[in-house]
Amino acid sequence: MPRYFFHIRSNGMCRSRDKLGLSFPSVETAATEALRQAQGLERIFKDRGEHPQDYALEIEDEVGKVVLLLSFADIFNTRDRGTFLAT
Repeated sequence: MPRYFFHIRSNGMCRSRDKLGLSFPSVETAATEALRQAQGLERIFKDRGEHPQDYALEIEDEVGKVVLLLSFADIFNTRDRGTFLAT
């Protein structure tokens, strides 16, 4: 099963780099799970007074190719639009 790595970026700089990754059957499955988990972070942004558009979720595959880059503002908005598919 392919392994995907989930990084958090802030204003283009890497804030949190996933060195372990997780295995998923497809990039779509990895993206769906990442978005589901990330949506739960909305309250943290509000409590800290931070702007979600300044942060992004980046999913990288095993060879280092970025397969999804999406701002947290967009992630929080996907809740009402259904599943977002990776590019």
